Amino acid sequence: MKMKTKIMAIAPSDGWAFIVKEDEIFLLRPPYISSNQIEVSEKDVENAIHLHGFEECDTICDSISEVVKFLKEKYVESMKKQSAGLPSSEELRELLKYANDEVLLQYLKKADEELIPDGKLNAAKSIALDIMKIEKVRTNREMYDLAVNILQKCKHEEEKTKELAIGISKSKESLRDRFTYAVNKYAEEPINHIINSIYKKGQLFPLGY
Repeated sequence: MKMKTKIMAIAPSDGWAFIVKEDEIFLLRPPYISSNQIEVSEKDVENAIHLHGFEECDTICDSISEVVKFLKEKYVESMKKQSAGLPSSEELRELLKYANDEVLLQYLKKADEELIPDGKLNAAKSIALDIMKIEKVRTNREMYDLAVNILQKCKHEEEKTKELAIGISKSKESLRDRFTYAVNKYAEEPINHIINSIYKKGQLFPLGY
């Protein structure tokens, strides 16, 4: 009969776990190869839980590969909670190693629906480019097309910003002519900023106020 593996404690954000295999306790850590399994004592596990923030666990798996799958899922869940939105570039690249299709699609939609409208074009492009590098994304038409669309939108927004900057530069004289009092009081730069905001986001205040 094949021996099962018990998970005693985990550190989800690191992908580490203490496991019991064939009546011996091991510390299992990425990249999850045999040479990375370190034999430890029950005292080590207790210290990890009480002193180092490991979470107690009582999960039984049929194999080490099942343990690894469990840890990767916990890692992704942990990253999503820690990020509370958008991870850093390094965190995102690490997350992509284990992320399933649902998580990848979530970040693509965030880039498309939140980052681009907020003008965070570099962040949106970074997400799209990193995700497009994943082999399984290249064969997933929905995700790949969305990533391409994000890059196209970013390029379009960048071109609009450049055109706006050129237009403002050319119209400085007319800006002063049209808003003499405002330019004299606030200078041209903040007024240009307001014009830029209106151009990007539409009317700043509702009519009638």
